[in-house]
Amino acid sequence: MKRILTIMAAVICLCSCAKIIDWVPVTFQVRVQDAQGKDLLDPANDNSWLIGTKIHFRGITVDLDETGISPVTRALPSEYRGFRLEKGSDYYYLAFGEFEGGADYDEEDMMIQWPDGKVNVITYSRKLNRVKADAKQVFKLDGVECSNPIIIVR
Repeated sequence: MKRILTIMAAVICLCSCAKIIDWVPVTFQVRVQDAQGKDLLDPANDNSWLIGTKIHFRGITVDLDETGISPVTRALPSEYRGFRLEKGSDYYYLAFGEFEGGADYDEEDMMIQWPDGKVNVITYSRKLNRVKADAKQVFKLDGVECSNPIIIVR
């Protein structure tokens, strides 16, 4: 009987100690501004130059959806919503994703091809630490480490 109680106590301890982690999905956010900080994605600033912008990722090419501007929303689980223009609290940005937040990524490249022929490459890596419920992620713009949202100056 004592052995059964010990086993039951161990099972209860293991079950209560187990962590359920709800990893936040990853969305890439790219702001585009001029040297003075003017938001070049704001429709009020004539962002018609975006027509024809594409993103290349894992062998696929996705056209920018600049017609369906929507505010930022929070939805779990991750939901792929393409390459789109979104409205943040005080700026517009290009968004791509969402991607599974509970996965590791090893140097994933996304190439933004602008209508004028210029290209920017965004590299993303992510390593999860499930014990600490933490993720180390790195964003790079054209090989230089940067933050998310990624800021491109044109």
